[in-house]
Amino acid sequence: MDQNPQLSRRSALAGGLGAAFCGLSFPLFADEAEDNEGEDEVTKSPRKRRPRNRPKREKTWNYVTLDPEKCAQLAYDFYDPWGCMYGAIKAGMTVYAEAIEETNPEIAATCRNFPFLALRAGKTGCGAMESLCGALNGSAFFMGLFVPDYGELCQLIQKVGDYIKETPMPQFHPQNDKHPNFVQSVSHSILCKDNTTVWLAQDPSPEHRLLRPERCMRYTATVLAFATTLLNEYFAQKEKEKKSV
Repeated sequence: MDQNPQLSRRSALAGGLGAAFCGLSFPLFADEAEDNEGEDEVTKSPRKRRPRNRPKREKTWNYVTLDPEKCAQLAYDFYDPWGCMYGAIKAGMTVYAEAIEETNPEIAATCRNFPFLALRAGKTGCGAMESLCGALNGSAFFMGLFVPDYGELCQLIQKVGDYIKETPMPQFHPQNDKHPNFVQSVSHSILCKDNTTVWLAQDPSPEHRLLRPERCMRYTATVLAFATTLLNEYFAQKEKEKKSV
């Protein structure tokens, strides 16, 4: 004898509902279901659209060609004291603001008034946890301001990640370079701790260890310069495709 009649009733209902749902086909998007008008299957009366508020589609900013070397130098200059993510985003947005000052002063002002201090959260791999490289995270944020398609944005970010993993880093040499033969390393990782550990292992001397902040400054500049180069190429290709149509 069933000890739990409520459970049995629920099971029966669930089974019945499951069988009923198996016979239905659903549209891919909820909006399609709500927009379909016709007759109600039970009452045969006309169905009406349910009122709803559609969210406004957010738009990316219009990109203009930027100088990767200028972005890199500013990322190097802005690194101290709040680190790689801060330096990368502030540098990119500063160069962009300068480029659009006359054509779009409103967005230029938005860039300059951005609360950059919040980006210190990305220093030393997010909250000092030595996780995801802040230079990559910051460059990804900057790219996301302009690339409208999410899939294509992810592809660009992955290219930056592959570049970080496979390239002797850092590549950037600042103006008035005091360390022209700066040590490089290939980390095969996008994690802050891995990148730093591999670089420190290249030279056990105390002098080398003291150059760790310099290494991170150059590293941030290198990553943003590459990301900016990708943006230039991406939008140049889009413009070419538009003209060919």
